[in-house]
Amino acid sequence: MMYLFKHLTYFKNHKYRLCFLLFFLFVSHSFTLQGLPAKENENNNSFKELDRWYEVFLGGSKVGYSHSTMKLKKGEVVSESTFVMSVMRAGVLIEIKSMESTKELLSGEIISFSGEMEMAGVPVIKNGWVKGNEIVIKEKQFFRENEIRHSLDPEGKMTWGLMKVLRENNFKEKGREFETKVYSADFGMASPTKAKIKTMGETEILISGQHQRVYKTEISMFTSVGEIKTQNWLDTWGFAVKTNMQLGGLPVEIKQSTESEAKERADAKEFLLNTLIYLEKEIPTNARSVQFKIQLNNGKLSIPLYQSELQKITKLDEKNLIIEIKAEKWGGNSIRREKQIRIAQEFKTANIMIDSDNPLIRRLAQNAGVGSKNIIELSEKLFFFVQEYLIHKNLKTGFASATETAKKRAGDCTEHAVFLAALGRAMGIPTRVASGIAYLKNFKGEKNVMGFHMWTEFHLRGKWMRLDSALGKLGTYADRITLSVTSLNQESLTELGFGIAELIGNLKISISKIRITEK
Repeated sequence: MMYLFKHLTYFKNHKYRLCFLLFFLFVSHSFTLQGLPAKENENNNSFKELDRWYEVFLGGSKVGYSHSTMKLKKGEVVSESTFVMSVMRAGVLIEIKSMESTKELLSGEIISFSGEMEMAGVPVIKNGWVKGNEIVIKEKQFFRENEIRHSLDPEGKMTWGLMKVLRENNFKEKGREFETKVYSADFGMASPTKAKIKTMGETEILISGQHQRVYKTEISMFTSVGEIKTQNWLDTWGFAVKTNMQLGGLPVEIKQSTESEAKERADAKEFLLNTLIYLEKEIPTNARSVQFKIQLNNGKLSIPLYQSELQKITKLDEKNLIIEIKAEKWGGNSIRREKQIRIAQEFKTANIMIDSDNPLIRRLAQNAGVGSKNIIELSEKLFFFVQEYLIHKNLKTGFASATETAKKRAGDCTEHAVFLAALGRAMGIPTRVASGIAYLKNFKGEKNVMGFHMWTEFHLRGKWMRLDSALGKLGTYADRITLSVTSLNQESLTELGFGIAELIGNLKISISKIRITEK
């Protein structure tokens, strides 16, 4: 069960409208794709090489393939996996390719890891290694490199180390439950992620037209964004035969195949339009407040949702809650001065995505802000500048840094949000990006829908204020539910969007009450 946490893919959506976070596909097969090392005997330290191909299906359509290997080289266990996928986002073809590798000692200790993901032409490269009692991580996107160090938890496992734990706990025996800790570059390396494994016993499944006796397991990962579950079927050696999970309401299946089957032509599944949430009524632009009723179709809410002065949550029971969103107009008079609170440095300084210290970003910010009389006017100038400067409103860009966005002048809501956040920081304004579920009256022929979106927030006069340059909205509208706010300092793409992608397919949203602003 190898890389359950790898290959997490981050998606966004339509032009300057909905920003769709798919975020996950394919970390999915991680924990299971490479499976457990095959036993040549009952010795838990025995090793057998792995070389397997897999087909990847989304909503019943084949969208890609994966190839995983595990070899013993000079006393080190080297595990590698390549993942290739194509999907459609509102009619735009997006191609994703990722390559992951780990090196460990036969005893299970981590030596190093690396990964490279390319989505829509945007590469993200990450390398890490253990040095003494620390994990050192270097991440590179375009021309910027960032180094982070974390204390090493000796109980944390990666690939081979995790497999040893699974073997020692006998995955074939029905009714066993045990826990372990898993390090994953996609979920952040600050600390390992808790994983709980249940063994379900022997069963039979059909793979490539043949019946196979396999051993079923269920894995629950307790991440910072909630509990994620997968079902896995392992052969007698412990290698994965099939993995199932849900992503944004669509079933994901990853199953073993031959190389020729894996590389056969895949369908480009339309993902975005299949994951919209439909409302029964319109949300007017002059709504003073909107009360949403949220119902979980399965399970229960496993993480606390974002709350603020303008977003109040009332929990009815484990499956139902009320979220009331209040609007707040933009303007010098409406942005009242509030008690000053200390803002963490991470919201003021540059990082690998919001690279506000780049000379190009600084120059653009200074030019855009010329003539500003105060911080409010400066913020407005930056907001309108981003709207006009990003002339190519399209889905062809991956998750780009602010500098790359400035160079290409292209992107959707994600690029708008990150670029505006960088311009603000370059001018000394604390900024963050927020993501959640936003409303659109019309989208690709559909009416009154909600989907994923990202926007920017500036800290002005003691409070966080919203600037949505993608949708052209200054101030807080009661048309969205915020699920995440972040400085993007250390969060990976996985951490930012995994929970949202997992949550959207499990939600039913209705509008209980709308209050209109009186003219």
